[in-house]
Formats: sequence, C-alpha cells, structure tokens
Amino acid sequence: LREVEASQRTLLAEHEERIHLLEMERRRLHNDIQELKGNIRVFCRVRPLLPEERERQRGLPHLHFPPQDNHSLVLTRPDDVGRERRAELRYDFSFDRVFPPGASQQEIFQEIQLLVQVCAPKYPP
Repeated sequence: LREVEASQRTLLAEHEERIHLLEMERRRLHNDIQELKGNIRVFCRVRPLLPEERERQRGLPHLHFPPQDNHSLVLTRPDDVGRERRAELRYDFSFDRVFPPGASQQEIFQEIQLLVQVCAPKYPP
C-alpha cells in the first residue's frame, strides 16, 4: 500500500510539473500573439438606447455598422449651415472590434476572455 501511495505521489508531482510547464508555454504563446497583433486593443461597445432616448429619436440613425465587418463604425450627421443643409458629414472609425447595441455580455466576454485570463490567471474559463 505504501508503494502505491509513493507511486501516486510521484505521478501527481510529475503531472503538476507538466501542468506548470504547459501553463508557462500557454502564456508565452499568448504574449507572442499579442505582440504580433500589437499590445494595445481598442474595443467599441455601443450601448443600447435608454427608454427616454428611444422616445426622442428613432433608433440610431447617425450610427452605421457596415455589414460583415465587426471592426468599423461610421458616424454621420447633417452639415447644416444656417437654413441650408449642404451635405452629410461622415466619420469612419476603425477598432479591433465593434460591439453593436444588441451585443450580449457573453459575446463581449468571449472576445476579451484571453486578456482577462492573462491579467487574472486563476480566473475560471
């Protein structure tokens, strides 16, 4: 029985060492990926309209989310000078990821999960 216990302890120590080495490798690979992408991430989350905002305006006519592109956001507004309306001003923004008003907390967390795990390594997946 003592031999089995000693064998199990040895096996456990070997597995713990292996886990530690794999965790170190995971961190190194994650850091390499972050370095290749650039260390700064810019995310944009457009919040849903509040009830009083919904009453005042119909949706978000000035914000446009280009289809099939979750990295861009376009802001437009009329260019009014006096009584004349000349044209529409357009501002294009680019981010690492854009979350529209309907994005769930789960969707956002999935995107930043690796960052959270690197900052808080014991955070459960």
